[in-house]
Amino acid sequence: MPDTMREMEETKRKLDTSHTRKGLVLLTISYTAIATLIAASILNFLLGLLIAIADLVGIVGGLLIVIGRDSFGRAHSRNTILSVLFFIISIVTITTGKILFGATLVLSQIPNGTITYGNTTSSTVNPHLISYIARMMAAALAGLGIVFLTYALHRKTGRIILSISYITFLTLTILMTALVLQGFEIRSSITLDLSSLQEMRYQYEIIQLLTIIPTLAFAFSFYLALRRINRREIPESNRTENLAPHSENSNRLRPLSSNISK
Repeated sequence: MPDTMREMEETKRKLDTSHTRKGLVLLTISYTAIATLIAASILNFLLGLLIAIADLVGIVGGLLIVIGRDSFGRAHSRNTILSVLFFIISIVTITTGKILFGATLVLSQIPNGTITYGNTTSSTVNPHLISYIARMMAAALAGLGIVFLTYALHRKTGRIILSISYITFLTLTILMTALVLQGFEIRSSITLDLSSLQEMRYQYEIIQLLTIIPTLAFAFSFYLALRRINRREIPESNRTENLAPHSENSNRLRPLSSNISK
């Protein structure tokens, strides 16, 4: 019976490790592809559409890591659950933003209403403000989900890379959102300044290109976690297995040493 339980635990550990390894491979490929496509989308919009496919690959990789979480310790298991919660809240946030965007847009068309859209009053409520702020919040939550997904699989270096990548990603997201909202404000003004819009578009594209940096950094962090698994540093049971033969040999030598001393 103990041998059967040990075999079942070993089979479960190997399955979890396989799922996690495959998930990290898919995440590494996905984020590398996304970084490449971000650069390509500046030149060709059609290539930018492939980012959705890369995102889908990343989602599959993330799900595999969640499925194989049990053998990598309590901290990793807890973090993956938190990661899923962050992604769910992110989806709820962006969905709520779209609903509020639609509702505000409808109310803005009501004559003599208290909510107006455009340049009719100083108390204008811009539906796009709600939409883009919701997107920014959703991106921030999704970024936290990415960090927590593999945080416990890393050493100190990998965790620093994850943290810096998230801070950089969040900063760039805020800057892009601010530029977009500023562009809507200029377009809704009485005097339309085309040169300012063109300059803002140029700045937006530069910042969008800069998002390649945290994206590649995330991909590199996934590779570091994958390398730890391939080196059998994690899960912890691999390390104990490697130490087991040495402990058995030492146990065999103890009786001999005791006999010699006698």
